[in-house]
Amino acid sequence: MPETNIIVKNLKIKQRATFDMGELYKVMFRWFSRNNYDFQEKEYLEKAMGDGSAKQLEIAWRARKKISDYFRFDIKVKFLIIGLKSTEIEVGDVKRKTNEGDLEMRFDAVIVSDYEGKYEGNPVTKFFKDIYNHYIIKSRIENYETQIHEEVYELLAEIKSFLNLFKFQEVKAEE
Repeated sequence: MPETNIIVKNLKIKQRATFDMGELYKVMFRWFSRNNYDFQEKEYLEKAMGDGSAKQLEIAWRARKKISDYFRFDIKVKFLIIGLKSTEIEVGDVKRKTNEGDLEMRFDAVIVSDYEGKYEGNPVTKFFKDIYNHYIIKSRIENYETQIHEEVYELLAEIKSFLNLFKFQEVKAEE
């Protein structure tokens, strides 16, 4: 059975935001691609709210990166967007269609070892696997923990930067 080592649990971004949902998807998808993650949308639920002009979205993503035949990184992202509706902002003299709503995103990151379960066949191989993990490759595992931690925070910074770009455009439009 694969072992999971939780590195990041319930890291959260939450804000009332004006943003382009399609562009947010693209920014995140490009980040996962650039960092060699295989990406899947595991869940997409959309509900109409009130008069139907606003929506509630619940989205779950899973991204995986094979580090070796023994280790894999998994990042899970959950979106909850309440009151998502279309709006327009003015950037200079140009009106731009975009979205606004209450956005909450949660991130979990884990390192999965023996993700194919190759060393779980009998008690002897499991014993040697435990020795291998805890003594022989302990420093490698610590390096992987640092790496995935940095990657999650890099993704978070890219998302925050993207969301702040829209705040800046909105303020600029009001001047």
